Amino acid sequence: MNRFLLVVLFVLLSNTFAFAQKTIKHKVVSGDSFYAIAKKYGVTENDIYESNPKVKGQTLQLNTILIIPTAKSIKSSKKVTNDFHEVVSGESFYTIAKKYDLTVEELKEFNPTISPNKLQVGAKLALKKNKNTKDAKSNIKEEEISSSNDLVHSVKKGETISHITEKYDVSFKQLKQLNSGLSTNLQIDQKIVIRKGKEKPKKEIIEPKVEPNKIISPASVQLETMAAADDDVEEPDDSGEVTHVVARGETLSSIARAYKITLAKLQELNPKVGSKIFPGRKLIIKKGIASNSQAQVNLYAEVEELVEEATPLSIEGLESADQLIAIASEHLGTRYRSGGTKSGGFDCSGLMCYTFSQLDFKLPRTSNEQSRTGKKIKKNQAQKGDLIFFSTNGRGTVNHVGMITEVVDDEIFFIHSSVSKGVIVSSVKEAYYAKRFVRINRVLDIIH
Repeated sequence: MNRFLLVVLFVLLSNTFAFAQKTIKHKVVSGDSFYAIAKKYGVTENDIYESNPKVKGQTLQLNTILIIPTAKSIKSSKKVTNDFHEVVSGESFYTIAKKYDLTVEELKEFNPTISPNKLQVGAKLALKKNKNTKDAKSNIKEEEISSSNDLVHSVKKGETISHITEKYDVSFKQLKQLNSGLSTNLQIDQKIVIRKGKEKPKKEIIEPKVEPNKIISPASVQLETMAAADDDVEEPDDSGEVTHVVARGETLSSIARAYKITLAKLQELNPKVGSKIFPGRKLIIKKGIASNSQAQVNLYAEVEELVEEATPLSIEGLESADQLIAIASEHLGTRYRSGGTKSGGFDCSGLMCYTFSQLDFKLPRTSNEQSRTGKKIKKNQAQKGDLIFFSTNGRGTVNHVGMITEVVDDEIFFIHSSVSKGVIVSSVKEAYYAKRFVRINRVLDIIH
């Protein structure tokens, strides 16, 4: 009998010890929150809710005793013991991955044919790497391999040319060579050959010649050095002009209401804008005062005297301009990032480098160097696809660049990455740019 009691006591003590190893008791004190407690013990708020279901959604009361699972016990409970998980209502890739102590990327890798955005109740997700699953050593997932071993991509909803070229590290020009008639207007489920066979095509990059600066004095050398180092430095806008960058879903009427002006007044201030406006377009809300009194140090004096009449772009050149504009416009609204040359964020010259690289044309890295590429043309001969340059640093040297998207009568519109507003479309007639304009260069003649 005594032996039986000893055994029972031993079992009870063992279970109590084991439980103590798996949980911790926490007494709520002033200033506690679920977030603070979870952070203190290295667990998540959901872990606390699971161990204390009655407190979920409730306000923490002082002196409440919470059972806190240890991180070790959580990891042990989440250890994957099954090969598959059947999706139930309300679940997502994130919640399932968290449940089994996986990352979302791992779950995607184990289930390459299942879209996280189209998760169906009852679907079975693999929780371990199948022996037939390819190692994801790169971000490229080969959606479809044809019988000839060509790599083929099937366009998904919301994808753009920029998404696809970045994903596969190719240019739009390369894709056009492999896909006759390919345009920037993609259709869902459209098949695009990325490369033939197993070989990655070599890029034939055109590198334009950059003309050296015309040095006027030792002071100009210093100005040139400073301009190359301060791409996109913006001078304060002292013109008094107020502008608005159109966001997705906005209309002229909603913008007029937001600024408490009439629709007729807004249309009067922006006569070239039709009833349909697109995101990224800059609208004038209040006119500023354009002034040409700003003194500028012109490092291109000798070059300007040699400007020749420019011939209009060829049909091929105009087609390339349309493609460049379409690709740049895919990034309307993308934030400004100093030194940025990818879709995560651009500076002004980075946006131009990225856009022209889609036609395998390599522009110099800074706006100042880009201003010495191609040939300078007269303002009244500007066409879409031309580069347009400004001095926004108060020194008169080129430090900002955009690409012309449209010329309507004597008004020039251009796409660029603004420090304050990201990738937008602006007009040379805006007061800020009117007095900071420097020159226009044509580079598409080099490509064709």
